[in-house]
Amino acid sequence: WDEEEQQEDKKVETLRWADKDADFLLQEIVQDSSLDMFLKQDLQTKRSDQKYKEMLELVELINSHRVLVVSGETGCGKTTQVTQFILDDHIDRGLGSTCRVVCTQPRRISAISVAERVAAERAECVGNGKSCGYQIRLQSRLPRRQGSILYCTTGIILQWLRSDRSLSSISHLVLDEIHERNLQSDVLLVIVKDLLKIRKDLKVILMSATLNAEKFSRFFDNCPMIHIPGLTFPVEEYLLEDVLEMTRYRPRSQDRRSSWKRGFWQGRNARPEQKEKEEEYRESWPCYARTLQDRYSDSTIEALEKLDNDEKIDLELILALIRHIVTQDEEGAILVFLPGWDNISSLNDLLMAQQMFRSDRFFIIPLHSLMPTVNQTQVFKKPPPGVRKIVIATNIAETSITIDDVVYVIDGGKIKETHFDSDNNISTMAAEWVSLANAKQRKGRAGRVCPGKCYHLYNGLRASLLDAYQLPEIMRTPLEELCLQIKILKLGPIAGFLQRALDPPSEKAVNLAIKNLTDLTALDRSEHLTALGVHLARLPVEPHIGKLILFGALLGCLDPILTIAASLSFKDPFFIPLGKEKMADMRRRTLSRNSKSDHLTIVNAFKGWEEAKHRGARYEREFCWDNFLSANTLQMLHNMKSQFAEHLVHAGFVSSKDPKDPKSNVNSDNEKLIKAVIVAGLYPKVAKIRQCPSKKRPVKVYTHADGKVCIHPKSVNAEEREFNYHWLIYHLKMRTSSIFLYDCTEVSPFSLLFFGGDVTIQKDGDDETIAVDEWIVFRSPARIALLVKSLKKELDSLLEVKIRDPAPVDWQNRQSKDCAVISAIVDLITTQEKILQHFLLLRTSYNALQCGV
Repeated sequence: WDEEEQQEDKKVETLRWADKDADFLLQEIVQDSSLDMFLKQDLQTKRSDQKYKEMLELVELINSHRVLVVSGETGCGKTTQVTQFILDDHIDRGLGSTCRVVCTQPRRISAISVAERVAAERAECVGNGKSCGYQIRLQSRLPRRQGSILYCTTGIILQWLRSDRSLSSISHLVLDEIHERNLQSDVLLVIVKDLLKIRKDLKVILMSATLNAEKFSRFFDNCPMIHIPGLTFPVEEYLLEDVLEMTRYRPRSQDRRSSWKRGFWQGRNARPEQKEKEEEYRESWPCYARTLQDRYSDSTIEALEKLDNDEKIDLELILALIRHIVTQDEEGAILVFLPGWDNISSLNDLLMAQQMFRSDRFFIIPLHSLMPTVNQTQVFKKPPPGVRKIVIATNIAETSITIDDVVYVIDGGKIKETHFDSDNNISTMAAEWVSLANAKQRKGRAGRVCPGKCYHLYNGLRASLLDAYQLPEIMRTPLEELCLQIKILKLGPIAGFLQRALDPPSEKAVNLAIKNLTDLTALDRSEHLTALGVHLARLPVEPHIGKLILFGALLGCLDPILTIAASLSFKDPFFIPLGKEKMADMRRRTLSRNSKSDHLTIVNAFKGWEEAKHRGARYEREFCWDNFLSANTLQMLHNMKSQFAEHLVHAGFVSSKDPKDPKSNVNSDNEKLIKAVIVAGLYPKVAKIRQCPSKKRPVKVYTHADGKVCIHPKSVNAEEREFNYHWLIYHLKMRTSSIFLYDCTEVSPFSLLFFGGDVTIQKDGDDETIAVDEWIVFRSPARIALLVKSLKKELDSLLEVKIRDPAPVDWQNRQSKDCAVISAIVDLITTQEKILQHFLLLRTSYNALQCGV
């Protein structure tokens, strides 16, 4: 790279870090003899521990090879031990000050918990200049700069690369849990492979589950592998036919042929490879059924045939199996894996309907991201003797958390997975069969404290057809945010870079992402970042949300827009307690204040929380409890808003890091303008509303690409019967049982005209019309249409200047052109019901602008 350019980039990027983090991250490694001596003496006091006498082969391999794959089962200690052995080996050789180990984790909670565990093992506190620390988004407890171990999320390394493209201050880079194949880790693998050509001294250690370790070794030119044996107890496994035989459960009568007809293999969401596997399953079934006849009863085989329907998990069967475990087996917690909220809720209801499970001998805990946090903390507590814990969870319990007292696992066999259909430009989500890797992880949860049992609710034929592991995220997700990262890191042409990934995404998906970014004006036709693209790439959110943030700053409604942006990029703060779903929906609608907007509902909830928190902790707790809100999530949104504001200050769009700074919020009470800014960020995600004549039924909603769609039931607009306008803007469109719109807001015609796509003036018979991108059409007198088109042109020109050369809008100087144009449009959006009365005044204002007044 050009040295001057690199130095300039480093200066710019350094501004993005807090001072102490920047000092730490950009520290050069220089040998310090006195520190070497201190570290060596410190190690001598710990060497009596047996752990320091093990893994000599591992240390030797790391020292003699540039890249090493370390594989091992969950619980083998590779995450906590490998980093320590690297550091301690350097300290022992008198080179401690030259060792700086950075270990990536796929999740925030993992980075924190592992760092705390390692620090405890080293008889130290985490961070505070000791040997081990962590850094995640919005939070860090950093270790000493040299002779240290840092656990961080993968995203932190990608940020780090913007400031130091060769990661010159890292001696050892440990990439943990790479078998999970998330988007960022797959990208980092390609970058690291290139980096090894420049950094001859860099050591890279890849840590993976055993299932696909060879694949990573091949990617790095057949680098050596070492396996660390697991420390778990043996787990006995059972398949569906075994479960039916032992429980004598018989499903309700069902026509097997109709089950095949309805089967998932013919579903709209099924991918071609799934359809092929289901066809193979159907053809192989008669032969497989015959092989069971010697080992299982005829009634079991008949029941197995009735359970062929792939679409639903039989919760009555799980209830029967839990009963069997409780009455026939020894004590121990039961962990049930189900794909989603609806299954968890239904099984909880089934259990609660039984007198047996309502007694104080059982402790039933549903575990899902929509559950109250207080419920989730209970999952780690061991119940008293004679009380059996039953945890009903999604795949969050596979790897993200460990419940130590689990002895029995019921694997429902399904997992909810999101895929991106690039042919139709839509995300799909469905419950799919688990992979062998999922099944192995689930089985491993049963053997942590004693020998366990795992019940897989699929038959042997299905087990033989399971994929080895889930499809990598890079092959099933939109790529726009990733493409911007590739450009900001200057990694070359997007398609060329992605083609070198471990499993490249389809050419169609890449081209669609580039087209979407070009339409967003984030990339030019030559695939270079535009001024807008640079800002969007630097913001830690997907591009549409980044654009929303920038427009919130430019149009003086920063605080509410940052609340919306934080929620869309993380999650909304509402939870849903089991049995209180209707009450939670009612409270959410109350908080919407008839805004007909999910986005403004979040803003109102956040404002209410801030006011309650200001009054005291008791009021905060009461407000959150009464409105089914998570205080932890709200605090996370608060922290994210501060981070976004820092980005805007460094970029020059605002003058204060305070999201509530009055200069940035002159229009923050203007609900109509906030909705217009949401259009500016999320366009072209627009749907048309058609109200039913009787107004006794919910409205019908259509999108340009899909025809009729549904508003998601969680939305405050789901049951709405009457809207003021005919248009909705939404954040996400996803196909599950139907095509659903998530997070939607009713918006006005002027919002779409000023902040949507290209505006054209047309004739429709005798009617004069104005259209956005030719399909969003409004009737309008020609003079108003011309005014709108002219003002939009002025606005687009002004915004282009502001994006290219950011500066806060001077709202005090009403004579400045930027303030005058924006104020005219704000007035027009705000007073649209009186447009005819205001038309002459606005036209006079506009003419004055054209004359330079």
